[in-house]
Order: sequence, then structure tokens, then C-alpha cells
Amino acid sequence: MLMLLLAAALLSFTACDKDEEEKGTPIEITGMEISADNAILEVTFNQALYRLADKTGNLGANSFGLTFIATSAVTAGYMVEHTAGSNKVKFMLNYETRLKGTETLKVTALANTIFGAEGNALKADETSEIAVKEMGIIGNWKAYDISAILIGLGFDDSLYADFKADQSYIVRAFASGFPIVLEGVYTQNKTTYDNRWEITVNQTKQNGQVTDLTSQGIFEVMFEGTDALMWYEVAQTDPAVAGVTPPNAAQGFGSTSGGAFGMANVQKYNWIGQ
Repeated sequence: MLMLLLAAALLSFTACDKDEEEKGTPIEITGMEISADNAILEVTFNQALYRLADKTGNLGANSFGLTFIATSAVTAGYMVEHTAGSNKVKFMLNYETRLKGTETLKVTALANTIFGAEGNALKADETSEIAVKEMGIIGNWKAYDISAILIGLGFDDSLYADFKADQSYIVRAFASGFPIVLEGVYTQNKTTYDNRWEITVNQTKQNGQVTDLTSQGIFEVMFEGTDALMWYEVAQTDPAVAGVTPPNAAQGFGSTSGGAFGMANVQKYNWIGQ
């Protein structure tokens, strides 16, 4: 009887010790960063990560869940980039609806699909949240209501503008049947006037040739159901044009040259993607 009791105690002790070894250091999310256009999310963990318990394999999309906490539906897909042994996981997001900048992105690391530095499994779902960035003008836009001034210059609705997260831009258009490609950099700043932003645009190239033009003005992104629209009004300030002054956020759209042009200088766009 004594021998049996000792054996039982030994078995119990051994099982408990093995269980502690399997637990290892708990896997936790320690940081999250998101890009200016909300297209790249990097999640940092407290240790090296693997797909398998033998400490091999890159993590994939099946180890995570991404959801948006928002007042209206957000449709987006994502891919996962990870290298076995790294404690960082990168998510590449592709949006079908435009974010308003008020949403929160929730990341869930799924239990038993991720293994840590000691071969330990993530025992329970680990979650973390991050507020998305308010993007302003960042995105791809297609003109849908050509301003009277641009019509007068021969432009039509084959006008596309791509404002990138790195503060560069490219505009592609046709004027009187001839292709035009404008390139440059921009800065933007949200004002306290409704949802209007100020923008300064520095054009550095036209059809590959060096230029040096500066324009200033305002824009506003609006939402109609699932569609995102933008009103945009700028005027050249350098070199200055006699009698022309840029619109300002306080006076709103139609304020170019103190209202002299009415709405003739307001350009309207549809958002068509990141």
C-alpha cells in the first residue's frame, strides 16, 4: 500500500511539472502601429512567434481576426506578413469602403494557432485595439463634376488624382484630348471649420518636365451612404496670379478671390480606393 501511494504521488508531481513546462511565458500583444493611410498595421508581441510548436513556420491570416468597431459597416480584406521567429506581424489591409477616421480596429490573435519562443501555445485569444487615422485627402479620386474653370481649359471627366500617404501626389488627365500628368508634394491640415481641411500643393513636374508651382486651398470629404465624395478648391499662389487669392476654410467653398468666381473653381471627386 505504501509503495502504491508513493507512486501515485510521484505521478501527480510529474504531471504537474510537465504542465508548467508546457505553459511557458504567456504570449501577449505589447504594441500596435498603423500607417497614415490605415493600410499597414504592425503588431508587436512580447516574444518570438511561430506557426508550429517545434518553432517553425510563418504565421498566416488563419491565426488572426480583424474587426472594425464603427458606426457604419467597413469592408476590407487583409494579408499577413510574418517571418518565423519574429515578434512582429504585419497586416496589409485593402479597403472597399473608405474609413471616416472615427473607427477602431480590433486585432484578435487566435488561441492554439500561435506558438511562442518556448514552443508554448497561445492558450486563450489575445486582443488589442487601435484607433485608425483620419486620412484627409489621402486616397485615389476620380472627378465626377468638373469645375467650370477646368472645363474652360479643356479638361473632361478622365481626371484622376492620387494623394499618397507619403505626401506625394500624381494627377492624370486629358485636356483638349492631350494627356497631362502632374506630380508633386502636398501638406494638409484639418481646421476647426466644419470638416474642412487646408491644403498646400507644390507641383514639381508636368509630363516629366520640371515645374515649380504652388497652390493653396481647401477640401472636404463627405459621405453619402457607402460612397465617399470630396469637394476641392485651390488657387495658384506662386507664381502669383494677378487678382487671384486662394479660398479659405472660414469662408468655405466658393471663396477663391473673395467669392469672385462663385462655385466655378470647386472640383468634385468620388473616392475609388486607397
